[in-house]
Amino acid sequence: MIEVYGMPHSNLVRSVALTCTVKQQPYQIGWTLNGEEIPFRSEAHAAIHPYSKFPIIHHEGMTLTETLAICRYLDARFPENPLQPEGLQAQAEHDAWCSRAMTQLDQAIIRSYLIEYVVPTGPEGKPNVARMLENKPLVLKAVSVIEDRIRDRDFICGDQFTLADALTTPLAHYATMQKGDLKLVEDDSPIFAYLDRVFALPGVKEIFGK
Repeated sequence: MIEVYGMPHSNLVRSVALTCTVKQQPYQIGWTLNGEEIPFRSEAHAAIHPYSKFPIIHHEGMTLTETLAICRYLDARFPENPLQPEGLQAQAEHDAWCSRAMTQLDQAIIRSYLIEYVVPTGPEGKPNVARMLENKPLVLKAVSVIEDRIRDRDFICGDQFTLADALTTPLAHYATMQKGDLKLVEDDSPIFAYLDRVFALPGVKEIFGK
């Protein structure tokens, strides 16, 4: 059993869950590692991750931090159903997208926009909608980057689900959930068909509560 430390609704925790699911490996999400409860942002947490972040996994005696490192470890540890392309150029292109998803796309969609639902900065503890609208152009740019990438391909790196998709899917899914003035994805966006293809993979819908 792969222990995944973190919040189930975190996009990064969901990336790890997607990797485990597609690799057909059992996992559990919670606030324990190696069977020990680790309170979030406690001294014990900081001793494992210097910035008290998640996800973290514990598996076969090893505790590992950082989402991309975790996903790559899981892909290598369980070589069936490989989630990284073969060939130097294809691997480099895949790695470039993974870096983009973990930096610019995550920063725009989650850290500058949707984080308001988790850590609101508005009056009376409510989301700061004015801040979100101010940052919306940055988020729309990130959405367009995803749309352009999957407009003529089934998945981020071609016709197979890869770690690039594990990192992108939670971002794209959360983007589609915004409505009204905060809407990010138009009804004819290729993101919807892309998500349908991902959700068709065994066990994936359950990660997203579908």
